[in-house]
Amino acid sequence: MAKDIRVDAKLWEQFEHMAKERRRNPLRLLATYMRECMETWEDEKLDREIRRDLHRSGHTEADAVELVRKFRRQRRSGNGTA
Repeated sequence: MAKDIRVDAKLWEQFEHMAKERRRNPLRLLATYMRECMETWEDEKLDREIRRDLHRSGHTEADAVELVRKFRRQRRSGNGTA
């Protein structure tokens, strides 16, 4: 569903001009930026959840890093379940 968005006219003109200088479609560029923002926010949310879970479990971030490395080594060697 398309949604009309109101943006300050001067700001849009500047953005449109700079996007076109880079041979980019300003609307597509804005949509890409919005998707990247949402992905970043989701990543940040996941990071907060992981930190909270680590804190509750008594493990440290170093423990988590080592667990991920161990999992990846197992997966590469074909012994993992993923």
